[in-house]
Amino acid sequence: MSSKKISDFDGPEISEPLVESPAFLQSPSPEIERDAIAHSRFIFVRRLLQVSRLWRTALSDALRPTSDVQSGWQTLFWLSLTGQTSTQRELADRVGIKESTLARALDALEKQGLVRRDVVENNRRAKTITLTPAATPVLASINERATALRETILKDVEPADIDACLRVLAKARDALLAHREGR
Repeated sequence: MSSKKISDFDGPEISEPLVESPAFLQSPSPEIERDAIAHSRFIFVRRLLQVSRLWRTALSDALRPTSDVQSGWQTLFWLSLTGQTSTQRELADRVGIKESTLARALDALEKQGLVRRDVVENNRRAKTITLTPAATPVLASINERATALRETILKDVEPADIDACLRVLAKARDALLAHREGR
C-alpha cells in the first residue's frame, strides 16, 4: 500500500482565502438578492470584512521589518496607547488574542529589549508589561510605515467620501455596541 503525501493531491498549490474571492460577495439567499436595501447592507458588511483583512495583511507586510509577527507590532502599539504599562490580560484583550499567543509575542519583544515584564505586587501570577526606552524608535518606525501605507491606499479617496464613511462606521459601531449590551 502506497501512502500519499498532501503534496501528491491535485489542486492549486496556493488557495485564495474566501474573503478575498469574488464568491465572498455572493449572497447566500435569494431573498437578499431581491431586496435592494438588504443586498446593499450585505455587500457593505462583506466589503468591510474584506478591507479589514486586506488592511491587516498590508500593514503586517509593511511592518515586517519592525516586528516578526502581527501580534508583536500590535502589542507595541497598544502598550504605547495605554501609557506604556499594562497587565498581560488587559493587553491580550486589547490586541484581541489569547494570553498564550501574547506570551509568545512578549517573549520575542522582551528578547529584543523592547518590553519588560514584572510580577504584580500581591499577585505572583499576574504580570505588568512595560515598554522600554528601546521601543521608542521602533514605535516611531511603526507609525511612519503605517502613515505611509495609509497615504498610499487612500490617496485617491476624496476627503468627503472618507467623512461619509466615518459617519456610517460610527453608526454601525454604536449599533453593534448597543446590540452587544442588549439594548
